[in-house]
Amino acid sequence: MQSKQRFTHVAVTVSREMFHADARAELLDFYGQVFGWYENPALAIRQERIFLRAPTDRQYLTIRASEAPMATSGYEHLGLEVESEQELRGIHERAQKLAGRYTDLELGDIRAEYDGALLTFKLRFRLPLSVEVLYLARPGVQR
Repeated sequence: MQSKQRFTHVAVTVSREMFHADARAELLDFYGQVFGWYENPALAIRQERIFLRAPTDRQYLTIRASEAPMATSGYEHLGLEVESEQELRGIHERAQKLAGRYTDLELGDIRAEYDGALLTFKLRFRLPLSVEVLYLARPGVQR
């Protein structure tokens, strides 16, 4: 039986410093400009939770303040599939433009994998998970 499962959200914990006004504003600015994700203030809890619509309330990222924030080794990531090569390149370009403003941004180059069937890159900005953006240029190719 073929299942029609889908992921709806990802939840991470970060240090309370991320909720200071400037850090919070920069986080929202970056993810808003690069991915078009924006905060749903109705679901936010001041100094406790940021709820980023990614791109809707049915797909979202919850960021919570914690005294013991999430620790990762560097491999952990959120995979984000886009509809076109143009969309992938647009996200990458928007992130590149912000690299001068946000020097702690980690942005990888766009790579072609599986004989060009997959285009991908990773970026990490102030969250414990990076985001791997990918475009399946030839759907159906086994990874």
